[in-house]
Amino acid sequence: MSDPLSINPITHALDSTLALPGSKSITNRALILAALAEGETRLEGALFSRDTRIMLAALDILGFETMVDEPAETIIVKGLGGQIPCQQAAIDVGNAGTAARFLTAFLALSRGGEYRLDGDAAMRERPMAGLLDALIALGAADFEFHGQPGHFPFTLKARGYRAGEAVVDARASSQILSALLLSAPVGAAVQLVCPEVRPHYVAITLKMREAFGSARVETNDSGRFDLPQIRYMPPPSGHYAIEPDISAASYFLALTLIHGGKLHIPHLSADPLQGDAHFVEVLAHHGLRVDAERQEWIASCSETNDPQRGHREIDFSAISDTFLTYAAIAPLLGESVRITGIGHTRHQETDRIAGMAAELSKLGQLVKEEPDALIIQPKPNELRARALKARSDGQLLAIDTYEDHRFAMSFAVLASYDLLGDGKPWLAIKDPECCAKTFPGFFQALDQLRHV
Repeated sequence: MSDPLSINPITHALDSTLALPGSKSITNRALILAALAEGETRLEGALFSRDTRIMLAALDILGFETMVDEPAETIIVKGLGGQIPCQQAAIDVGNAGTAARFLTAFLALSRGGEYRLDGDAAMRERPMAGLLDALIALGAADFEFHGQPGHFPFTLKARGYRAGEAVVDARASSQILSALLLSAPVGAAVQLVCPEVRPHYVAITLKMREAFGSARVETNDSGRFDLPQIRYMPPPSGHYAIEPDISAASYFLALTLIHGGKLHIPHLSADPLQGDAHFVEVLAHHGLRVDAERQEWIASCSETNDPQRGHREIDFSAISDTFLTYAAIAPLLGESVRITGIGHTRHQETDRIAGMAAELSKLGQLVKEEPDALIIQPKPNELRARALKARSDGQLLAIDTYEDHRFAMSFAVLASYDLLGDGKPWLAIKDPECCAKTFPGFFQALDQLRHV
């Protein structure tokens, strides 16, 4: 692990254009859909990060033909209509939740195939049982566990999907339902009943299925999905454009709020696929404005804006990847906030509620954990006092990141604030390389804004 990275504050209002990388969630969905389709698909604007490289490597191991042009951000995948060339393989999914769940459901199509799957130590703790139970119920796979039942590592013995119904427990992660929505109906007509799931990432999956030739899927209040057997086809143009990562945009929207000025983010529409676009509404309360025009977002905030407001309670259940962005800058936002709807984030790359409580407490903030929520009482004077104390000791305050990219990027936004008014670093980020999971060039992008 590298030394902590000290963050130089930004000492001017923003006035720049920043092109964001493609969405990890959309890139990995597109890779699965392209492999399932009959024929060649060119993915444009693809993300090249740890998680998407894991998915690409898995497709290569499984015998798919892929052509990668990383500078051009394109990937060409030759799909085989639901066939998987290699009947045996060993795949390491690292700590990539999308790869873990999407590949597991995908491999179940390969009747007679046998695949050993494993991941990082953190991945071995992440929930998989809801997906595995559904695959067993659909007759699609049997599993031999080599550790804790219901978790990695395991050997998947593929049986192929058969027509039928399964109740799906996707409370731990909507990826569990999305994995089945992508792959199961290629094998057979199935009915999935999933009454409790966060809907926004599922909506991305359903819209992307339509782009690859699937009929619209209707669901009802009971969470029932009736899925006829389908054949995916490449989009009519042969190309699929991957939307920029709006979770990544959250960091730069927060930067614009705390520094003022204007930031242009190209290739984002007024009606994006990603539900994290609603984070804009959270920051609008503090004075941020975002205009969407000509496939570009323009974020702006007055340099004289005071973002401090009274106590708030905000439900982040639909935009939980952005709660860390907001929590990290909470010391600058005035009164207390109760962030709710985030219980499931205890089972992501790390326990994000506990981790955020620990790091904010280090910075002198008053924090209370609840099973599904986090209450933050900002103490800006205590933050400054601790930063000055560390500086007087010849050190900087330092943030632990728990091998979780969102901790690194969120606290880097706070660190960019000129807390002590001298333009010098006061906060450092441990293990900054963890950003490679979704945004390898994050700190370079931050530097770009600092020097414009």
